[in-house]
Amino acid sequence: MKSPGLSFIRAFIIIYLAKMILSYLIQFSFTAEEQPNKYQKEHYLNVDDHDIELKYLHVSGWDVNRALIILPDYLDNPEILLPLAESLADGFDVYIPVYPTSDRDGNSVPHTLEFRASVVDTFSDELAMSDVNLLGYGYGGLVAFNLLGAPATDFEKYHSLTLLSSFGPVELHFLGNHTINLSLYTLLYPAVTFVKYFTPHMGWFDHQPIQYSFISTLRALDHREVRNDIRNIGQPVLILHPSKDNYVSLSVAEENHRLLPQSYLVTHVGGHNLIQERPELWSNQIKWFADLVEGGEAQNRAVADRIRTEMSEAPFDASGMDTIGGWTLFIIILLLAVSTMISEDLACIAGGLIVASGVIDFWFAVLGCFSGILIADISIYLMGRWIGSPVLRWVPFRWFIKSEDVERAERLFRMRGAEIIFITRFLPGTRLPTYLVAGMLKTKFLYFLGYFLVAITIWTPMLVGLSALIGQPMLHYLQVYQDYAMWILPVIVLVIYLIIKFIMPLTTVSGRRRFLVKWERFKERCFQ
Repeated sequence: MKSPGLSFIRAFIIIYLAKMILSYLIQFSFTAEEQPNKYQKEHYLNVDDHDIELKYLHVSGWDVNRALIILPDYLDNPEILLPLAESLADGFDVYIPVYPTSDRDGNSVPHTLEFRASVVDTFSDELAMSDVNLLGYGYGGLVAFNLLGAPATDFEKYHSLTLLSSFGPVELHFLGNHTINLSLYTLLYPAVTFVKYFTPHMGWFDHQPIQYSFISTLRALDHREVRNDIRNIGQPVLILHPSKDNYVSLSVAEENHRLLPQSYLVTHVGGHNLIQERPELWSNQIKWFADLVEGGEAQNRAVADRIRTEMSEAPFDASGMDTIGGWTLFIIILLLAVSTMISEDLACIAGGLIVASGVIDFWFAVLGCFSGILIADISIYLMGRWIGSPVLRWVPFRWFIKSEDVERAERLFRMRGAEIIFITRFLPGTRLPTYLVAGMLKTKFLYFLGYFLVAITIWTPMLVGLSALIGQPMLHYLQVYQDYAMWILPVIVLVIYLIIKFIMPLTTVSGRRRFLVKWERFKERCFQ
């Protein structure tokens, strides 16, 4: 008699393959051709020995002799800036360059801030712009910082800078550390590859923003010099920011405002989409600021208020910053939940380190780890219940579960029942076979769930909290030695893991007994 679990798996595989075939047929049969926007133009440039065809959007006003270059965000389509550009056309000649990803020979071009700043600078020279105002939107603000903060920048050509929902120094970007951010961006490559080639997305993937070029851009971004670039900017600056922006926190705008003593900070109630919903709010402020600059009434850094100048030179103080929220918080919680599939212990340690760095609150880290553990371990129980012993022959279960582990778990269940579920939560190496056996033995689900919830409700906050407590002084080394953080970070994780798993259990009698038993077994295997 066939197992109902195996029949379910076969049906799932058949449906999955059918959807994948349909998805590929749709992608090959209905390829959408890109239609150029009515404002789109092209210009050929040579930048750092790369011949590129720069596409840009040009919204021109009547009898206007001052230029505004809007540097778009990397994630958004530049065309979302057109409503703002159209509302500015009566005061500016508006240009929105589209960052190139390859040259005319098909070779990839650098995704760095320096290269993109060079593209903008060369472009303005080629079009003989002499009265240029810059506007950096999102990640485009970092390009503007790099351009205006460079020592060789023509101060006379660039009259002012406006920042709209702009990013800023590395301490306020994602997890606040260049090396940690770089590591997480690298993990996007396999994730994007999986979605692109192994999910039936029916062509949706090709029309969403997170592509390989975007990941390459994130990896090439080095925020570590942004703070110095900002401090080198002498032009008048206007900072515009929605008060409830979930994409770029208001804290970023406030820190940019502090570092730029000559800047004006203006906020409006609304979210990140305010630029599309009510572009006139921002365009009126931008026109007012441009008139102020032209009339010589706007401050530059040289004549900025002395007190604000002294404040701008003070070091960064993370204690006054809010923890992140919105989509960034959701992504971090999701990453913690997914990482529990690899190692529950290491995921909780990572959550504790993120809490220790001040990026997210303690309970958000607990939520991510708790939800991941709950989904993963209940899935293991259900797999054992529906499929039974055949699952032990599957990859990767056969790599991690030995027959003697299953037999030992069965004996424990027959002796102690589902109470062993609570105990195994605190005994690494016993969870996977125990939860699988609980399902194979048809343990009542509510009985299993009750003990399991009590166990992880105690265990998860405890491990995240201990990791945060132990990791807080260690993270100081990441700030002092950022160039060596790629090696320091794994060492910190390993040290915390060893402390929690080996040193702390030695403080109890049962922990010492278990250690002695393991030590005797180790000596028997290695020295006899």
